[in-house]
Amino acid sequence: NSGAGKTRWVVDLFMRYMRATKPHARRTLIYISPETAIDLSLKPLRSRKYAFNVIFIDVSQQELRKTGMDAVSFFKTNVEDIVEKHGETAFIVYDDFMDAAPGMEAMLRRLYIRGLRTARHKKTSVISLVHSYASGKNTSQALQSVKFAVMFPRSSKSRIVMFLRDHVHVPIAEAKELVQRFATLDRYLVIRMHSPVALYNSKY
Repeated sequence: NSGAGKTRWVVDLFMRYMRATKPHARRTLIYISPETAIDLSLKPLRSRKYAFNVIFIDVSQQELRKTGMDAVSFFKTNVEDIVEKHGETAFIVYDDFMDAAPGMEAMLRRLYIRGLRTARHKKTSVISLVHSYASGKNTSQALQSVKFAVMFPRSSKSRIVMFLRDHVHVPIAEAKELVQRFATLDRYLVIRMHSPVALYNSKY
């Protein structure tokens, strides 16, 4: 859901990582989003102390216009080449890539799906932030590949109940009870998709 706190959650996650890891040992973070220039939630990661660790890639229509390039050339130079150069062992975040400049969504989706399929071989971690897990071509591969799904039960209870029913095979009554319980504990819920399946957050 928009406004559920997805970006804030992932920023908090990486801020904990940056503070806990010595500068020379940090993995690179590549953050791909059409809102890197305007999303205030990203401000902590823009600190100068992380300048050598974080790469922001703006895929907005405004950024495309500023460069004067076509979508294919922009993607090759400003996205694909950077991921190829710095992506091994990196964290790569795709934040609402479907809202990227016209002509870029399909290319970003292919890069994202390729990352899901090859990430473990390159020791790369791929994270996608989306409004809904049921986003067609943009999420279908993820549901088969990801190890963890993070949901926000305070803003999307019914969708999470359906997700637990359809993808984790939890009976509806039990799923409703679990979602309600987790919503009272914290704003996020982590679902481990690989066996053994588990649900948890910071307080459970």
